[in-house]
Amino acid sequence: MRRLTIASLVAAILSAGCAPVVPPPSTLAPTRAPSAGPTTVSTTGPTASASAALTRDQGWIADIDAVLEARERLHPDPWHNLDRATWVAAADAAKARISTIDDDAALVEVVRLAQMPGWGGRDGHTGIFPFIPGSGTHVYPILMWRFSDGLVITSAKAPYEDLVGSRIVAIDRRPIEKILLGVEPLAPRDNPSNLLSYGPLYLRTSELLAGLGYLDAAGPATFTVIGPEADAPMRDVRIEPILADDDVAWHGGDPLTLPPTGAPLWLSRKHETLWWTYLADSRTLYVQYNEVARGIDAIADEILDRAKRADVERVVVDLRNNGGGDNNTYRRLRAVLQDPAIDQPGRLTLLIGRLTFSAAANFATELEQTTDATFVGEDMGGSPNLYGDVRPTRLPYGALGPIDIYVATRYWVKSTADDPRITIEPDVAVPFSSADYLAGRDPVLEAAILPR
Repeated sequence: MRRLTIASLVAAILSAGCAPVVPPPSTLAPTRAPSAGPTTVSTTGPTASASAALTRDQGWIADIDAVLEARERLHPDPWHNLDRATWVAAADAAKARISTIDDDAALVEVVRLAQMPGWGGRDGHTGIFPFIPGSGTHVYPILMWRFSDGLVITSAKAPYEDLVGSRIVAIDRRPIEKILLGVEPLAPRDNPSNLLSYGPLYLRTSELLAGLGYLDAAGPATFTVIGPEADAPMRDVRIEPILADDDVAWHGGDPLTLPPTGAPLWLSRKHETLWWTYLADSRTLYVQYNEVARGIDAIADEILDRAKRADVERVVVDLRNNGGGDNNTYRRLRAVLQDPAIDQPGRLTLLIGRLTFSAAANFATELEQTTDATFVGEDMGGSPNLYGDVRPTRLPYGALGPIDIYVATRYWVKSTADDPRITIEPDVAVPFSSADYLAGRDPVLEAAILPR
């Protein structure tokens, strides 16, 4: 299963204003298993002449129709979370408004309709990601993370570097919690933990904030922030958005994982597929698995050999940075962790979080089902059983730039077929604050190596 980052999406080609057409559920309900298998995929987009023949209103309506067509053509169970009639009614209402709203609001309607059938969870691969290169949108050049104490800026492009560590209070005087709730219907999700990472991506997009009515128009916005210092005053900073192409060039295609700060172990080598080290103070073999990819079998064998030495009390496998990949590649590592030398009560621990997604969630679920592993961290971003293997379809209009809808084409069952869960909850839940992050502390790893 392909890892879903902005880079992989590009490679595959991630109370004013409009209220939601249908309000999203306040909680994410379990879903039933699919009733059909994967379908044959076509990713051919419309011809330029077909797009040029559409008027503005016809174009947006054609995009809405194409969202429905793509979902029903590709998704193995397109209405597993929602009645088709409910979606069609919402789509008809959106079409009726197209002539009365601007392009930013129309984009919001299309994006919301693309995600709407997945609001109940397990469908975090399916949706529209209107902030990738070529989309024509503009993005605020700051990265954010939802910590236990709020939404905090973790990286910023010049000239905004001094905002790193600041908590966002409001945007153009709208409270940030209200805006976060407002963008939630636009973002895909397997579960609420997954939404913690995806939600801020949509909040960064200027046209979406304007289309939702949080800005008077797409463009510069005033961010009200409070610095990390105890006596830091509240201040307003005007931030200019940049083209999505330039934004991806700045952050390198991965706006989801945390930038390293204070040299914590779990962020020090996050771009290496699989690596390990021995922590002598706690007699811990620490293993970090960051991408489900080929070329790891020899390292997996090293891990087993090292785990058999007498000085190893526990093996900790960190999946917090792992957004997935090819789940046909982890067989040897799974077998190593299932080996009796490692799989013993109290000896094997998995660290999971909001970014443990897609094939990484498959891997974690298989270990949950077949080992005595203890799970530590936060709720897993992927579901135990989930829809994946996305395919893009180009929408026929795209007023701001080419827009693709990505649709899952396969249902992966790694737990029992009737498992109602949409996440794996950790055995030991550990909150993570911005103060922990900025100080380089890792309370999740600390909790994993404490005697229990």
